[in-house]
Amino acid sequence: MNDTDLSALGKSLANAQQQLENDGYLLVEGLGDPELVAHLLEVSLSRSNEVMAALGGQTIGIGSAAGFDEVVQRSPGRWDIPISPPEFGVNERALPWWPLIAAVLGDNAEHSFSGVVYSDPGTPAQCWHIDSPHVSSDHLLPHALNVMVALHDTPLAMGPTELARGSHRLTNHLQNPALVSDELVYQHEKTVPEQLVANTEQAVPEGVSSLLTAGSCLIFDDRILHRGRANDSTSRRSMVYFSYRQAGYAANTHFEAQRSVYDAGR
Repeated sequence: MNDTDLSALGKSLANAQQQLENDGYLLVEGLGDPELVAHLLEVSLSRSNEVMAALGGQTIGIGSAAGFDEVVQRSPGRWDIPISPPEFGVNERALPWWPLIAAVLGDNAEHSFSGVVYSDPGTPAQCWHIDSPHVSSDHLLPHALNVMVALHDTPLAMGPTELARGSHRLTNHLQNPALVSDELVYQHEKTVPEQLVANTEQAVPEGVSSLLTAGSCLIFDDRILHRGRANDSTSRRSMVYFSYRQAGYAANTHFEAQRSVYDAGR
């Protein structure tokens, strides 16, 4: 498919669905127009500065349960700050990728999470992980999709997201007893693409990462194995994300904190 021909998701919609089904992801260059990207960046910077100031330099652990309602450290130096669509000042169903979300998850698909994730210079690579587990031993269509929007040009040195192509079909712990759901979701060090095909004749899923231009959108199945690469540059890498789920699907592993950063000093 022609990724750059997806601005309206019209004639390319069927091709986009097919690529998502086959590979577990697709990259669409220029889907976010400059005005939208500039707005998302402005809101993200404002919210990030506010939250990190409230955090006041205190140390927090790794993972959603160790964080706060307003900020999670996903891995060392990699920060996730939730921002709702109203806080972004957008209608999630009016965003340019919505036609694909609706085609895959249904017209009644629901917003799950949104926010900004950024990695500091020198941040190491994440462990490979999925964002939510399979719900059936049969391979079903996605129950959740993520959209990551590059807020600036992101060369490989800045550590863009890396995905294991096609691994959304191999991460099914209900089908493969060698896989442990919690180790897939919670960034366990032994979770690597090779593990998914251990003791089989299947090929190891290829790790794929691309340099991104501002406004590029990476759309992927919630069950695909992925990670943020190391940020070996001298600049912060920032990406906004919008996550969607099928109506009625409950995702409970993304934000698990039971405390607010604004209450931490009380």
